[in-house]
Amino acid sequence: MFTQVLLDLAMYKQPPYATLAIMSISLVLGITTSFIGVRSMDLEQYRRLMIDSSRARKELMDATRSGNQRKIDKAQKKQSDLMQQQSKMSMDRMRSSMLFTVPMLLVWPTLSRFFGDTIVANFPFDFPYIPRELQFIQWYLICSFSMNVILNRLFGLTFEIDPED
Repeated sequence: MFTQVLLDLAMYKQPPYATLAIMSISLVLGITTSFIGVRSMDLEQYRRLMIDSSRARKELMDATRSGNQRKIDKAQKKQSDLMQQQSKMSMDRMRSSMLFTVPMLLVWPTLSRFFGDTIVANFPFDFPYIPRELQFIQWYLICSFSMNVILNRLFGLTFEIDPED
């Protein structure tokens, strides 16, 4: 029975199944992480804080250019207050990420052992610092980073600040 299960899973050790399986794993983990991030923080407050921080940086630059020490001190105080708020919010977000990291650290050795040093994906062209043949860790990191950028944007965890805001 156990041998049959291992034989059935063996096809996932080679491309294209390994490639797709690792993409799926990174997608599921990315969605889970983004969902935890959304649930653990007030996105509207986070967005306001980022906009206010952007304005404070601009005010500080303008005050520095003007040379008015009173304006500079006021802008530095405002920026310092906003940085403290950002720090608190970042710590809250980091705590929620840790809730997800611990279980992943338990699963990671199993995945590494299963895939081993097998080539699981082939990069389609030569690119500096990226080998043509990718092992599990390399392919997972590429998938994870690229999917997290997209998922964080979709879940509203990152956004562009409009210059008029």
